[in-house]
Amino acid sequence: MKDFYSILGISRGATAAEIKNAYRRLAKKYHPDVNKGDKSAEEKFKEISEAYNVLSDAERRKKYDLFGDAADHAGFGGRQEPDMGDFMRFENAGDLGDLFRDLFNMGGMRQEPFREEHRGRARSEAVKGQDTIVDLEIGFTEAIHGTERQLSIRRGNSTEKINVKIPAGVDNGSKVRVVGKGQPGFGGGKDGDLFLHLRVSAHPEFWREDADIYTEVPITVYDAILGNTVEVPTLSGTARMKIPEGTESGQKFRLAEKGAPALGKKGKLGDQYVIVRIVPPKKLDATLRTRVEELAEKFPYDPRQK
Repeated sequence: MKDFYSILGISRGATAAEIKNAYRRLAKKYHPDVNKGDKSAEEKFKEISEAYNVLSDAERRKKYDLFGDAADHAGFGGRQEPDMGDFMRFENAGDLGDLFRDLFNMGGMRQEPFREEHRGRARSEAVKGQDTIVDLEIGFTEAIHGTERQLSIRRGNSTEKINVKIPAGVDNGSKVRVVGKGQPGFGGGKDGDLFLHLRVSAHPEFWREDADIYTEVPITVYDAILGNTVEVPTLSGTARMKIPEGTESGQKFRLAEKGAPALGKKGKLGDQYVIVRIVPPKKLDATLRTRVEELAEKFPYDPRQK
């Protein structure tokens, strides 16, 4: 049995924020873009992503805590490309019998339950088809800029390939509706709809809060003391940012409208916030040490003194 809590290095009572922070820290360390060609890092990243996909979702986490990775084998695992395993749905978990039926439903796709009032209706009466719900994982930049995916969806007795446009600015937990691409209706009723429930994978450099983007940038002691203009990564390339003299480690700077599109607010962009971290030299040669000691002696100060 996979211990997702151990994989993320957290306790079983970890909060949602602690889960997110642990995932972000590990994803930055093991992301394939950071460890190009390192198969072990790639496998570790997949393992971390799988654990996060389960524990970051309250309902999935609850079922994992009950059943362990038996629940994961039933369709919790995150995959970049959707297949039938992604389409598992867990409905009507009012008792354990229902829950087991949902967990081990071999149909794959998630269907809206056929309502009781539909039973016994005359066949000639129009009834709308059931909705289909698909869990889909997309990349961080795909969520920012928008993307397209082709999905193979089982509709009635056949499988249909459906091209879906995912708008720019979606976030983890966003839902995309495709009208009329669910299950066929009955007696001339409308077809159900297709709903995509989105999961957004982590990025090695950026993280996100609503439409605002955050990143950390290391600076030298000299940058912090004297001020400087440094290059920082953004979603649209590299930007130059001014650091004033006397900058402190952890200080946050704003780059206006360098964030993600604000969903539902046409033309509006979030901001990017750059958090600077002062990184001292790892090694001091004799000359540099002497100069630093001279400065410390000539210009003493104590930031701990109030």
